[in-house]
Amino acid sequence: MRERERKDRDEGPKCPFCDAFIEAPKAIATGGGSFIGGTCLCGAVYACDPTGHNIGEALLDALNFAFRGNYAFLDSEDVEYKEAVFNYDLNSHRMWQVKDVRRDTSGKLMFISVADK
Repeated sequence: MRERERKDRDEGPKCPFCDAFIEAPKAIATGGGSFIGGTCLCGAVYACDPTGHNIGEALLDALNFAFRGNYAFLDSEDVEYKEAVFNYDLNSHRMWQVKDVRRDTSGKLMFISVADK
C-alpha cells in the first residue's frame, strides 16, 4: 500500500495568522443572537458561512465576537484588525484558498485577528 503524499490535508485547517490547527466551527451565542464559529489559540476568531451567500454577515459576526459587541472600535484609530477568508466545507472540516469571492458559492470561513497599534 502506498503512503499518502499530502499528510497535511488529513490534519485539518490551520489559522492563517499563527498556523495552529483550529477546531471545527460550532454554534456560539452572543448578545445579538448566535453564529457558527470559534476562536484560535492566538486570539483570532472565525465565523463560518456554510452556504457562501452571506459572507458579509459572517464578517459582522466575527467582528462582533472579536470586539465583544463593542462597536466603538469603528471610531478608534488605535485598533486594527486583519481579516482572511477561505473556502470551507463544514461537513469534512476542510478549507482551501478562494479564487474569486464574487463567483464562488462554496462555504466560507472568515478569520479576524485584532491588534492594537
